[in-house]
Amino acid sequence: MARLTPRIRPLGLALAVYETWRRLPPKQRQHLVVVARRHGPRVAASLIRRGRRFKT
Repeated sequence: MARLTPRIRPLGLALAVYETWRRLPPKQRQHLVVVARRHGPRVAASLIRRGRRFKT
């Protein structure tokens, strides 16, 4: 079956995130930084666990 969407590459994803970040008002940027600091380690740990599950 053919894919309907092209493969998402790291550079394209980084550019999209940067563009979105630039358009956010300063208050929302600050809020996003606070949320990322709070939940980032938890998300990273779950991704590491998920990666280990698929590789073994």
